[in-house]
Amino acid sequence: MSLAQGRTLALPAHCHEEDQIAFVLAGCRHFILPDHCVFVSAGQALRIPAGLVHSSRDIGVETRCVNLYLTPGYGADPADSAALLGGIVNDTPHHVLSIPTPETHLPHVPSLGRIDALAHRHHMTREAYSRRFRREYGISPQGFQLLSRLNSAKAFLRQGQSLADTAFHAGFADQSHMGRLFRRAFGTTPRSYQGKQSASEERRL
Repeated sequence: MSLAQGRTLALPAHCHEEDQIAFVLAGCRHFILPDHCVFVSAGQALRIPAGLVHSSRDIGVETRCVNLYLTPGYGADPADSAALLGGIVNDTPHHVLSIPTPETHLPHVPSLGRIDALAHRHHMTREAYSRRFRREYGISPQGFQLLSRLNSAKAFLRQGQSLADTAFHAGFADQSHMGRLFRRAFGTTPRSYQGKQSASEERRL
């Protein structure tokens, strides 16, 4: 769980390995999805399926938003999502907006050096393959590779690994490199993310 607050909550294209529920406590959030955009006002929540690339834009309004990250499919019914949120925040949202689970999930793109091989397998040039990938998934193959590493870093942090070990195992040059990219993608630092996860675990005990 995390809290996003302020007038500048814009994030670039990214995805999560978990389902995300964004519950707006005050203000409004503007989410950009592959084929449409969604405005989520105070008292509303948006459930974004795992693996769905999305971004958000600033609309110049002071906003507070609670983000929950859940096992894919857990509490997927809007009524269940509302009940889940009601147990965490004082006010249950009036309406939970749901996005259908994508029929095509993002593929596994192993490493930058393999993109040429993937393009060849599809009988395409690297450039044509990259254009098609971006058209279908809203992000470049290289961008997806980076997101995969950042989501791996989140998993390591939830397991309690140190920042240095997380950066190493997730394939980053160092903690600073990981930290800059992590904050740009998720709007928080690795240390802050790990601290919030620990606090959430303590509240559950």
